[in-house]
Amino acid sequence: MHPTRSTRSSAAPGRPPPATVIAPRGWCTVQLGALLFAIFGACLNAAHVPADTLDAAAVMALTQTARQRTAEHKPNIAHDPHFLQLTPIGLELIDTRSRRPGAFERIDEYVYRNAEGDAIALLITPDPLAADAPHWRARRVGDLRLLSWTLDGKRYVLAGQASTNGLMRAADALTSP
Repeated sequence: MHPTRSTRSSAAPGRPPPATVIAPRGWCTVQLGALLFAIFGACLNAAHVPADTLDAAAVMALTQTARQRTAEHKPNIAHDPHFLQLTPIGLELIDTRSRRPGAFERIDEYVYRNAEGDAIALLITPDPLAADAPHWRARRVGDLRLLSWTLDGKRYVLAGQASTNGLMRAADALTSP
């Protein structure tokens, strides 16, 4: 890559032409790097699911599952990535979905039932820039309890009725090393 040269053509008559300005070789590289960094940041921001959206999706998943409560569901072991952690505490996967709240956003949803038939929803979204917070924190939203944590570039929300047996044990099982 050759340096860029620019000269002014507005020299007054009888005066010597102005000095030639030479841009540093790396200037174009710096500009290109800054542009790529900005594009990368915009893509990460566009793929980020806000915490409120993730919580709202968890509430919606429980609401939809409550409507289907009377239907018989068979365990869906083949699609359960958390089978080893959640089966020993009595949870069975009954449904999986993937939501797209935005063009680049994705939320994976797993709905489980305990032995009493109560629903528990686990929602997971990628968030590579989020700092790990492996210990879950609990919040109440009306009669629901939302347990959330961040681990290995993913944010998790586990949701169920506050009285649901196994909800906190599930969070413990999923956050234990």
